[in-house]
Amino acid sequence: MENMNFDPAAMSAMIMKSYINDTLPLEDMIYVKGKVAIVTGGTSGLGFCVAQRLCQGGAKVVIAGTTEKKGKAAIDLLKEKNYEVTFCQADVRSEESVKHLVDFTVETYGSVDILVTSGGSWSFAHVYDLPEEEFMKTVDINLTGAFRCAKQVSKYMVEHQVKGKIVFVSSNCAYVSQPVFGGYAHYAASKGGVIAMTQELAKELKRFGIMVNTVAPGGMKTPGAMTNGPVRTLSAEKQKEMGRELMVAAVDEVPTADSVAIAIYGMCTKMADGITGECLVADSGMMRNIVSYQPAVAQYPPKEE
Repeated sequence: MENMNFDPAAMSAMIMKSYINDTLPLEDMIYVKGKVAIVTGGTSGLGFCVAQRLCQGGAKVVIAGTTEKKGKAAIDLLKEKNYEVTFCQADVRSEESVKHLVDFTVETYGSVDILVTSGGSWSFAHVYDLPEEEFMKTVDINLTGAFRCAKQVSKYMVEHQVKGKIVFVSSNCAYVSQPVFGGYAHYAASKGGVIAMTQELAKELKRFGIMVNTVAPGGMKTPGAMTNGPVRTLSAEKQKEMGRELMVAAVDEVPTADSVAIAIYGMCTKMADGITGECLVADSGMMRNIVSYQPAVAQYPPKEE
């Protein structure tokens, strides 16, 4: 029997009113005040930019890296802005070291609400020249290292009922092969694994209110990008050959590290409460061949007549 008391207009008004009542102030959505964050690889490049943005947003930040000298230099710069930030020497290749990083963060700031894994390793070599130890090292740092961090941080979050954010850093090379003739198999494999792992961890951790996502940059202006090159154990001839190929590639722009850091920062805020298991590609359109102009690239090698 039809319910004669049902009033669609009243129901609509009630729902609309709930929108107003349940809407948090925009400031609470944008800022991370009172949150505690760990940023691996935070001593330079993208990680440093992420740490700076999190500090700017009001978080207390622990930046982690393997080199104390670089850590001190980064901390000194950030403390000039009176940010609450400290350094912890840690190596993501060691589970004990990562556990110490989490314990140090809790002892220093009282919690862990945000994890960003921006530490990484990369180099260039064709698969037929790539030493197995270089492949394994890259995967150990980029993929297994991210796993170790997520394992220890999520364990803390679950035990202490922290509805936190985990943001991995992947790469668009998981979707797009390196220009010219590649040389990135080990790096692409590690970063593709990060994207796959993101979905699985998001599935496991959502019931605890922990959101897990990935941001995938393309090339960026960072100290590492400016200094990395062919695998150092290759012969001098092979290194030169690889170097020549790398110089041929051309792109219409190289995004700044901060442009990617801003995307990562957004995934750490309440603005991303409804997002989990996703990979946000922050490469200024590179993956989809969206360019502001098309650079002319001479064919390499020359076409045989």
